[in-house]
Amino acid sequence: MGLSMRIGSVTLKNPVIVTSGEHGRDGRTIAEVAATGVGAVTTKTIIPFPVPDPLPCYALVPNGFLNCVLAAVLPAEQWFREEIPRAKKAGVPLIANLAGTSPDETADLARKAVAAGADIIELPTHCPHLAENLEAQFPGMKVPPPELDNPVPFGATVKAVRAAVPVPIVGKLSAVFSHNNRDWVKAGVEAGMDAVEVTDTFGPVMAIDIATGQPKLGGPRGFGALSGGALKPIALRMVYEIAETFSLPIIASGGIMGWEDAVEYLMAGASGVGVCTVGHLHGMRRYPKLIADLEAYFREKKVSLEEIRGLAHRKVRERAEKGWAAITKPQLPAIAAQMCTACRKCERSCIYGAITVDEVIRIDPSLCYGCGLCVETCSEGALALPYYR
Repeated sequence: MGLSMRIGSVTLKNPVIVTSGEHGRDGRTIAEVAATGVGAVTTKTIIPFPVPDPLPCYALVPNGFLNCVLAAVLPAEQWFREEIPRAKKAGVPLIANLAGTSPDETADLARKAVAAGADIIELPTHCPHLAENLEAQFPGMKVPPPELDNPVPFGATVKAVRAAVPVPIVGKLSAVFSHNNRDWVKAGVEAGMDAVEVTDTFGPVMAIDIATGQPKLGGPRGFGALSGGALKPIALRMVYEIAETFSLPIIASGGIMGWEDAVEYLMAGASGVGVCTVGHLHGMRRYPKLIADLEAYFREKKVSLEEIRGLAHRKVRERAEKGWAAITKPQLPAIAAQMCTACRKCERSCIYGAITVDEVIRIDPSLCYGCGLCVETCSEGALALPYYR
């Protein structure tokens, strides 16, 4: 099944995009990542004057990943002179993620990146831990607080970059815009944005080492940004809302650890999927596995990417058409007794005390609330919800 996608005039052979992170730290690394078969690779954020990251810069939390990385540590001119040309030799579309201190400065960076060979420009919107880390490194500097409800400056940046370069422009929304993501997309689209990546990290966040009391990340207070699986439910809903309103390509990122996560995002309306945390934690060898697993899924289901894309929207419309928008009467899970291994996971998870397991599952209709948690905890396929069938 064909998995190609388009961002403006650029065609990607598959929808798996390595987003801005350490696997885009320089031209040599980008070329190595490109050899894994991904559809495109993104640079770390290119800025006019790079600054060092506070260390340590990574920490793990349950189902999540924290970082306090600031941007690319290589000078912008080195990117344009050496790293982008080297990366381009790998033969896959290159996305240059870049940020200046003003629309004009960003446009100048974009112009130079395209001249060096970048196929697509990506514009980030918010770094949750940037301000206090810059102020700590440069005493006397005062970074103004972010205007999270004001997308006008973002629109101005997109407009300046659009006037400067002919290549597609992707806006990368932070998860902090969860409440008003469509306002930011609207501002970008009106200014000439071709696609949107949803989502960048959420924050500021922190983690503390209970053995020492020290914050796990570096910097003045150990504040950073959250990515990984904990971000996925927020990002998934943002993708759904944007796809509900706009027709532009959406690159979904946030917690894609396997093909199942990618399919969920595609069903929410995404055209492509961005991976970053999984590469940090498991190495670039996970990228070809993700692509192969996606290909296997589409072969097995005998459907195309376009048939899957936006499926959740069609299912939601079906709820409205069939009067399922507000089901309040409990329906008992269907039991496949032959699948039950009597592991008792469902029994332990039932807060209503409706489930008992001897050799098989038994559900008391007078106690069952119809909540569905037992079905989620069953790994054997012995329970199924009857809702929306």
